Amino acid sequence: MTFTRWTSVLSVAFILCAASLWPRTAAAQSTPGPMTVQRIGDSGFIAPDFKITDFDRRTSTLAGAYGGFLAQNTFLIGAGGYWLTDTSRANDLWYAGLVTGVYLNRDGAVGYALKSLIGGGEARSDRFFRTSIFVFEPEADVVLHLSDHLKLTGGIGYRLAGNPSYGYYGSYSCCSSRLSGVSGSVALQIGSGT
Repeated sequence: MTFTRWTSVLSVAFILCAASLWPRTAAAQSTPGPMTVQRIGDSGFIAPDFKITDFDRRTSTLAGAYGGFLAQNTFLIGAGGYWLTDTSRANDLWYAGLVTGVYLNRDGAVGYALKSLIGGGEARSDRFFRTSIFVFEPEADVVLHLSDHLKLTGGIGYRLAGNPSYGYYGSYSCCSSRLSGVSGSVALQIGSGT
C-alpha cells in the first residue's frame, strides 16, 4: 500500500515538472530577434545532501554528499555516498556509487535535474544478518539558484536495493522490499560556474 501511494506521488511530481518546462520552450521558440552566441562553460560542485526515506518499513534519515564535474553546464558525472543516521544493532545502511545526471535551465532562476546513483553498500534490517547490496537510485530535482556558487535543490527519488547473490550458494539476504524505498532530499550545491 505504501508503494502505491509513493508511486502516485512520483507520477504527479514528474507530470508537474514536465508541464512547467513546456511554456518556457514555446516562448523561447516564438521570440524573434538576432541570434546571440554565448559560451557554455564547465563547472564542478559538491553538495551535502540529506534524505528522508523508507527503510525497513519505517521512516528514516540518510546523510551524505554527491558531486562531480558538470560538462557544458548540463551533463553531470561524479560520485556520491550516503549512510543511515539513526543506526542501531537492528538497522544499518550505507551505500556509495557513480552519480550521473542532466541539468536543464541551469542559467535561469529555477532549474531542473534528473540524476541517478548506481553502486553498492551494506545493509542490516533484521537484527541477525548483514548483507552486501546493489543500489540504483534515480531522482528528479528542482534547483533554486541562490548565486553563481550556491544552489539549493529539493527532489524526490526511489532507492532500489537488493542483494544480487540472494538465493545462490545458500546465501541469506534481507528482502529487497525492506531495503528499497521512496526518498525526499534537500541539498546545497557549492561550486564554481553558473
